[in-house]
Amino acid sequence: MLLYLVLVIVLAACGSQIKDPLNWKLNSFIYTNQENKEVSLDDLKGKVWVSNFIFTNCETVCPPMTAHMAKLQKMVKEEGLDANFISFSVDPENDSPDKLKEFAAKFNADLSNWHFLTGYTQQEIEKFALDQFKAVVKKPENDPQVIHATTFYLIDKEGTVMKSYSGVGDTPYDEIIKDMKTLSK
Repeated sequence: MLLYLVLVIVLAACGSQIKDPLNWKLNSFIYTNQENKEVSLDDLKGKVWVSNFIFTNCETVCPPMTAHMAKLQKMVKEEGLDANFISFSVDPENDSPDKLKEFAAKFNADLSNWHFLTGYTQQEIEKFALDQFKAVVKKPENDPQVIHATTFYLIDKEGTVMKSYSGVGDTPYDEIIKDMKTLSK
């Protein structure tokens, strides 16, 4: 009987993990959101969150990525999950808090749990994206368009990047929500 109980516990624990976790531990940060308020990694701890990289003057991937994030946010709310959403601006010199708030409004983003962050230099966000998310961010000279990742990142309650997903093409909403539920336990 004891062996059976141990086996049940072990199997239950195995089922509460996400497949192929990245396990990239984030370093602390403090940036400014669309309300001109500071948001830190410590503020986000305790909840699962999804992040991406965008900018308000983007002419290609950012509008569909932000629309997909808004759809995900709505689905997560319908599932009753308590999570945050973070969009890091990759064009901080142009993306003021007011511009980010205006951009968010175009997608009916619920700003109660979605922060659009700025408040750093171009060099800082390029280093942050590469070091923390293994993502390239590059602003070419004489070009207003910024090269950046089109990925959604799932971060656990402790501030560890656990998984990445397509944020543009076939965004796997159901898989993301399933993984969020697993990490929310």
